[in-house]
Amino acid sequence: MARYSRGLQVHVFFGETDQVGHVPRFQALLEYLRKEGAAGATVVRGVAGFGANSRIHTAAILRLSMDLPMVLTWIDAPGRVERLLPGLKELAGSGIVTVAEVGIVSYGARRLEQLRFDLQARDVMTTPVVTVRDDASIRTAVERLLGREFRALPVVDADERLVGVVSSGDLVERGGLTARLELLAAMTDATRQEILAGMDAERRVSDVMTRQPATVQATDTVASATHLMAERRIKRLPVVQDGRLVGILSRADVLRAVGETFPRDDGQASEHPGARTVGELMHREVPTVRADDDLAALLDAVVSTRLNRAVVLDADDRVLGVISDADVVRSVDPSIRGGVIGILMRSTGRPVGGRMTARDLLSRPPLTIGPDTTIAEAARIMVEAHRKILCVVDGDGRLLGIVDRAQILRAAGDALHEIASTAGPRDDDDGG
Repeated sequence: MARYSRGLQVHVFFGETDQVGHVPRFQALLEYLRKEGAAGATVVRGVAGFGANSRIHTAAILRLSMDLPMVLTWIDAPGRVERLLPGLKELAGSGIVTVAEVGIVSYGARRLEQLRFDLQARDVMTTPVVTVRDDASIRTAVERLLGREFRALPVVDADERLVGVVSSGDLVERGGLTARLELLAAMTDATRQEILAGMDAERRVSDVMTRQPATVQATDTVASATHLMAERRIKRLPVVQDGRLVGILSRADVLRAVGETFPRDDGQASEHPGARTVGELMHREVPTVRADDDLAALLDAVVSTRLNRAVVLDADDRVLGVISDADVVRSVDPSIRGGVIGILMRSTGRPVGGRMTARDLLSRPPLTIGPDTTIAEAARIMVEAHRKILCVVDGDGRLLGIVDRAQILRAAGDALHEIASTAGPRDDDDGG
């Protein structure tokens, strides 16, 4: 019996004259799918048809032939379709969008999960880009970053040329910000505004930004970009083309691509470079606390590593959850919040009162994986769950270690380089 890979087939029905802004709708749809790393798509024009307005469109009638029906067909992995479908629906406007499950026997001799192994930065980068002007105040930069998943902004001049990057670290170290952005976001509005009001109103972004930041070209491979990110410990890379900023490539973008591109079926993919497991990568020295440990012990564990997190265990070493520095700020009594922030910022070590325990600060159930989980699956889980670390446990839920985004990124970069070195030339004309 033939073996099928499960895929989803998407159809978008629209008219030939439809546009998105000043761009033909078919072109906008194809460009969106290409930039987001879809496996491939095809647009065909019909010879006749009618839609909701019952008007017949036919190539045989010259007067109406300028608005012939068109259909975009896109076949891809279920996870990628689920991620891109909201954006596709928005671009489709009033067009009909359908999704059906299909069984794929073959696709150019590659399994469905391996359709895109030659990704370029432009395929997975995030657009549009949130930026800040170099002559803006540092408070403007902070306010633009608050509530975002990222902690750095590309800095542009009056001509929209990239001149630097301003990060949370820049704002703390050179801008006088007294709390990291993730801590600011966890505060009450009143406390946050008090801190912002204390910032120097005369300081400009150009005074504190990192100049000549590392960048990648839009056509650089994700493999080379990932290597650069891992080597320099960079979380986000500006993507440029012809000297202009066109996107941002983040660790989450790369991990999403890894989770969608590398195979997940261990039975078929054990020889694939992306089949390395988290058991090979994980840190075994983990900052932990017991559920009944007090706030002081929890703070000591949280600040003991660059991850600013601690794993909470029960008496049998089973994982109950993970607590971050922002979780602590969000949960503690306002009367001791100042002292807590001082400890978390490593600016003071004075004792903190309160009778809270680690158990009291747990706000969500644990997310754990086994040691045999592949880096591809770990990457997918991290991105979908918005987690920066994953706890690796045995069959009884006991802690074995942790993996973080930096480790997964480094392993993914090695695998991408190996794939790229053996892959054939890129073909952007593959259809859906």
